[in-house]
Amino acid sequence: MALQLNPALDIAYIDQVYGDDPVILYMIFDAFLSDSVPRWHALHQALDNEDMKESASIVHGLKPSFTMTGLTDIRPKVELLEKAIKENNPVEALLTMYKAISEELNSMIPILEQESERLKLL
Repeated sequence: MALQLNPALDIAYIDQVYGDDPVILYMIFDAFLSDSVPRWHALHQALDNEDMKESASIVHGLKPSFTMTGLTDIRPKVELLEKAIKENNPVEALLTMYKAISEELNSMIPILEQESERLKLL
């Protein structure tokens, strides 16, 4: 049974890793929405406070969740943000990167929410 996911997600990756298991995929999407998204927002606060140690820790911990969720196009941008944080780039530049990634992420959140709800019913 093909899950017929939204093509905005990396379907090839999801299929390779999870196959047609709606339960595990629901759990991945749900965990991303309930855990990773709030931590992503906490990163904004850490950057605003110029707490680079906390910022680096948050972004490092979040990287795998983008891939696991099928947001593989966002992952390299998160890696660049992590690198920029570790290289002590100016906060303004870091916030610009954060905001660009956030725009992309925010466009994907409704898709993940919709897919999560749909998968829960399978």
